[in-house]
Amino acid sequence: MRLVNADRARLARRIEDAEQQAEKWERIVAAYDRQRDAHRAESDEQHQAVTAADARAAAVRAEVAAPLIEQATADGTAHIETRGLMWEATAARSAAGRLRKRAADRAATQATGEHHATEDAVRRRWGSLPTGAGGVEPWAETVARRQAHTDQRVTETRLEAEQAHREQSRLAERHLRESTALRRQLLGSATPSTAATCATGRRARAEQARHDLAQIEALPVTEAAQLVRELAARAEAERQTAERAQAAREARAAQLGPSRPSSEHGRTGSERDFGPSL
Repeated sequence: MRLVNADRARLARRIEDAEQQAEKWERIVAAYDRQRDAHRAESDEQHQAVTAADARAAAVRAEVAAPLIEQATADGTAHIETRGLMWEATAARSAAGRLRKRAADRAATQATGEHHATEDAVRRRWGSLPTGAGGVEPWAETVARRQAHTDQRVTETRLEAEQAHREQSRLAERHLRESTALRRQLLGSATPSTAATCATGRRARAEQARHDLAQIEALPVTEAAQLVRELAARAEAERQTAERAQAAREARAAQLGPSRPSSEHGRTGSERDFGPSL
């Protein structure tokens, strides 16, 4: 009877301790979940702000660039056309006979003047010239977008988008600092997955102890005493298995090279704990 009562008391204490430990780890898991959800909500909100700012900047840039592209295309086309007319007039002057020489000179001079005037105007307006008829469109887009880049509306929306991206980067850095601080506060050097693993393990330990206690209380004293002895033998076998596994791990670590002494040396897997109590 004394053996049975002592083991009943031991199992009761084991149940209470395991449940307290499980609650501690569950609180840690809940703290991580709350922080993760808060960080995710902030990140999603900032991502939406960045996306909206980028979309506004792109829309304004396209709106400003559209008429500039149209104007640059017209100017570039005019440059190519007047150049072609100048070349034609120059060729006609070279081929003109004596009677048409004076008229051809006037036509060539006029075509050259018109082309030079157009060329100067295009260069002043856009800073460069298209190289040929096939290059007018890409040239027009390049010079128009470059000019649109300096427009006040484009500048303002671009700066707003850049600011949104900087805020997103700062938010990510703050989240990293906060998650690191929470981990150190609750777990020390352990990993966040430790909390969930330990919570599950402590609940399983409490359930096993509760099951063993129910079995003992359901049996007559003699049979209950026999069960107590079997449970003790099982626990001893598990302890020895854990110690052998620990020794094997330490031997492998020693073969790989010197390492820091483990603060958990001599403790079995079921006895280990991590982090401060809450």
